[in-house]
Order: sequence, then C-alpha cells, then structure tokens
Amino acid sequence: MTIMRRVGLALLLAAAFVVVWYAARDASLEVDALSVGRADLPDMSLERVRFQREEDGVEWTASVNLVEHRGEEIRLESLELSALEDGRRRAGLSSPFGVFSERERVVRLSDVEGSFVFGDRSGFFEAPEARWADGEREVLFEKGASFSSDGLHFEGSVVRVTFSGVFSAEKGASFSWSPPENQD
Repeated sequence: MTIMRRVGLALLLAAAFVVVWYAARDASLEVDALSVGRADLPDMSLERVRFQREEDGVEWTASVNLVEHRGEEIRLESLELSALEDGRRRAGLSSPFGVFSERERVVRLSDVEGSFVFGDRSGFFEAPEARWADGEREVLFEKGASFSSDGLHFEGSVVRVTFSGVFSAEKGASFSWSPPENQD
C-alpha cells in the first residue's frame, strides 16, 4: 500500500471516528446538555389562545397570539382583553407583551392602549405599563398613564384605576377640560 493510500485511509478512519463520536454523544440525550434553560426554550408554548370567563357579573374575553410558560413566568405576546358588564359598561385593552409571575400572582403588561364605555360616556387610555395582582380590584400604572373622555384629559405619574372606574393619582397629575363646541 502506498503512503498516500495509508494517509487517506487514516484520514477516512479519523473522520468516521469523529462522526461516530458526535452521533453517539448527541444520541445519548444528556439531560444537562439539552436542558430547556440552556437552550432557552419554553416549557410549554400555545399559539392563538382565546378564552371567556364570567366573574362577578363581568364577562371577560382574552385573545393572546402566543403564550409561553418559562419556569415561574408565563409570557404573553399580542394580548387583547375585553370586559362587558350589564351591557352598558365595556372596557378593552391591548398590549404587545406581558408577563405573569406565578409566584407573585402578578401580571405586567407593556405599551397598554385601550378604550372604555360607561353608559353614554366613552374614552381612551394609554400607558407604558400596567400591573394587576390576583385578587385586587384595581390596576396600577406605575410609570404613568393618560385618559381622555369627552373633552376631558387626565394624566398622572402613578395612577390607580379601580374596576368601578375611580381614578386616583400619586406623585403628580394634570387635568384639562375642553368644552364642546356649539353645533348651531
């Protein structure tokens, strides 16, 4: 056998050994090498989720484009939430991203926009972040929020809004009113 053939055979055997070694290593499926945490994969992922629930006379409807369970967090992408009470009170909000902490039982939504109708009054709101804790009857806007309704405009640095529609502000707020124009 010539030297070139021996070198070629040695390289072929070395390559075959490397391929077999990698295949055996990957096939062993070691738990720590393929753990969800290291791969940054969710424990569970659901797409296009929609559900309805009635609680205390309010019909809640939620639509979420993507729900991912990661450890003690549930991540939400593209959330639409609406509430209907007695046919005369409606509220809705949307958020591109949110996180629910299972340990704290708190949900935080980012870049929140929404609307509300209470009887014959309607309005809009927006906030960089909204926080709600399980069991609470209010939503906290820790990074501020603005609300507009029928010529009224309210902005606050830290705003709390109860489910009954009461607004309160901490650390500064502004309020303005524009009377309606005459429709002669």
